[in-house]
Amino acid sequence: MIRLWLCLCVFFAGNAVAHPHVWVDSQYRVTVDQPNIEVLEGTWGLDLFTSTSLIAEYDVNADGELKGQEKLDMIDVMQSFDTYGYFIKMQQDGQNIKPKGVRILDVRIRDQMLWIRFGILLPAPIDLFTSVLSLAYGDDELYFAMEPLEEGLVRLSGMSAEMCTPIQRDAEEMSVAFWVDLSCHS
Repeated sequence: MIRLWLCLCVFFAGNAVAHPHVWVDSQYRVTVDQPNIEVLEGTWGLDLFTSTSLIAEYDVNADGELKGQEKLDMIDVMQSFDTYGYFIKMQQDGQNIKPKGVRILDVRIRDQMLWIRFGILLPAPIDLFTSVLSLAYGDDELYFAMEPLEEGLVRLSGMSAEMCTPIQRDAEEMSVAFWVDLSCHS
């Protein structure tokens, strides 16, 4: 079944024309305890239809939780998105950058939806007091609609979070809902 699901994703990704088939609530979580940040977290919540299909396939004991081998199998499925860079879009001072690495930290079922949390290692530390880090999600093939969570695309925490300002700006890319530019000021 996993091969069928992945084959369908690849098929639809290649044949989708401005028509998403999977909706993903997405967010970045940035902890600002010092000026330089090296890692941040990403969160996805898959739409109810996609979640239901995957949960039916991988929650083999139907207890509403992913544990043990169920969780490991689901993580394997989610790692297939590495091919697409997990739809992460980042810029430092207007220049595109790519994560040095992305690792799935957790997958779980909440409110009948599948939620994925992953760690993102930046290519180099970024000083938010001297640089602007721009964040977005977007599937350039328009198979996945990456929509920001209702509370916002960027969630800040940490000792210096109050000195930081996330500013939303329009995206030029069709696949991106909008960008958030993040910088800090003392």
